[in-house]
Amino acid sequence: MEIPMPRDNPMSTSLREIWEHLVSHQVTRDVDGWLSCFAADGVMEWPFPIKGVPARLEGTGAIRAALAPVWERARKVNRRILGHDHVVFHETTDPEVIIVEFDMLGETARGPFRQATVYLLRVRDGRVVLLREFVDTAALRELFQAGAATS
Repeated sequence: MEIPMPRDNPMSTSLREIWEHLVSHQVTRDVDGWLSCFAADGVMEWPFPIKGVPARLEGTGAIRAALAPVWERARKVNRRILGHDHVVFHETTDPEVIIVEFDMLGETARGPFRQATVYLLRVRDGRVVLLREFVDTAALRELFQAGAATS
């Protein structure tokens, strides 16, 4: 189920709903929808570097330039995200910040996968201004190589 982004009152949408809306676009493979969740100057960061992806992307243009080819390659090799499991929300004392632990569930030509992930989200005026993604980069590299081997 897609959760609409806030329009008139951005603070009426909870941080959990914003996370749900954001990750729903992973399942539908909608990079434009993903980007619509971000503020124009939003930032994505990976504290543990991912080969071929800058550790920090500033602005939706930079995020698109880095992620659109990755999402397109995933489409070509039929690597897809099916949903999210074991979701745990950690509220913080900062009303703009939430930490979300979850398993990303998906499939490749080789079969299903489960990828443990943690997002630190900072949201302002209903839009993501920071997404810091903590992911097992070794497992992610293996997942990407599995897809490359089938293409």
